[in-house]
Amino acid sequence: MQTGGPDGDLGSNEILLSHENYIAIVDGSGVLCDPKGLDKTELVRLAEQRLMISHFAVEKLSKDGYRVLVDETDVVIPGGEVVSAGTAFRNTFHLRPGSYDIFVPCGGR
Repeated sequence: MQTGGPDGDLGSNEILLSHENYIAIVDGSGVLCDPKGLDKTELVRLAEQRLMISHFAVEKLSKDGYRVLVDETDVVIPGGEVVSAGTAFRNTFHLRPGSYDIFVPCGGR
């Protein structure tokens, strides 16, 4: 899991230089999560263009993946949980229980 997205210098370099399987990225625009792994080609595209996760092609997420943007409300994510406020979800996502091997703080929260 990484905070700081593909639009920043640390986050983009981490994506471009890493060999990890990303499960979640939190940046200024929201939360991108896929327990099956985020599409690395799409993450590299965003990093090379310095774009936030709001530009991630959601069709590249598995059925268990989701993106919740800060301006969204009442989003139902896989498993049925309702995210009432995207900003609050983003701000506290890194505190949620999850199965991450590594937490990479590249900015953000």
